[in-house]
Amino acid sequence: MTVISIANQKGGVGKTTIALNLSYALAENGYDTLVIDLDPQFNLSFGILGMKLLDYTDKNIGTLLSKNSIKKKEIEESIVKINDRLDLIPSHLQLSAVEKMLVNAYAREMKLKNIIDNIKENYDYIIIDNAPSLGLFLINSLVASDYIIIPCEPSYFSIAGVQLMLDTVEEIKEANLNQKLNVLGFIFNKYSKQSKIPQERLEQLKQLYPNIPVISIIPRTITVEKAEREGMPVFKFESNNPASIEFLKLAKWVIENVK
Repeated sequence: MTVISIANQKGGVGKTTIALNLSYALAENGYDTLVIDLDPQFNLSFGILGMKLLDYTDKNIGTLLSKNSIKKKEIEESIVKINDRLDLIPSHLQLSAVEKMLVNAYAREMKLKNIIDNIKENYDYIIIDNAPSLGLFLINSLVASDYIIIPCEPSYFSIAGVQLMLDTVEEIKEANLNQKLNVLGFIFNKYSKQSKIPQERLEQLKQLYPNIPVISIIPRTITVEKAEREGMPVFKFESNNPASIEFLKLAKWVIENVK
């Protein structure tokens, strides 16, 4: 079982889009996959569940994190089955309040890991969608993960923010919270050949971090947004779209390179 965090404290880089499509693609390849929505904005959960998200007021990741001790049955009751291979633990409107409450909790950095440890034998992959922040939820996500994927986009602030994520990973290791945590790679999102800027930013990223691979380049396309509005991965919405092809290639890369 492998846990992968999709994280970058910069907003708008496509974390939720990548988490959703990668999770669906892994499941499409026959792997039992769980996606955890750890973002108080709950975009991933709403994208998949729509207004049914309101049915999970007492059964979501916030409810689980707020408990002092957790039972496996409680976790399983919070899991929403999306299809035969894909499950979701949703976020909720009150999740941001839970993060504030965790500040004074015992072993606060280990809350999510304890939840995952109870159910990890049920899955091949667990994907965590994170908020655009460097808060306690992100620390929990990185402590619970084997790998982190860092999405970027063709903007100066996105590239500049990468170093903050890498520094956070090192701090997690130095604090002995998770020595096995590794950066799996970058995903360069919203790429377009119609302008020189995306190409320049991609080359800049490669030059700044030559030892970290760019594992996928996702083209900018309105089809991704249309698919999300329908609560679908883009490769189910329009299979021959360039973004669809790239997300399926990304899943194959993860399967082949993550042991």
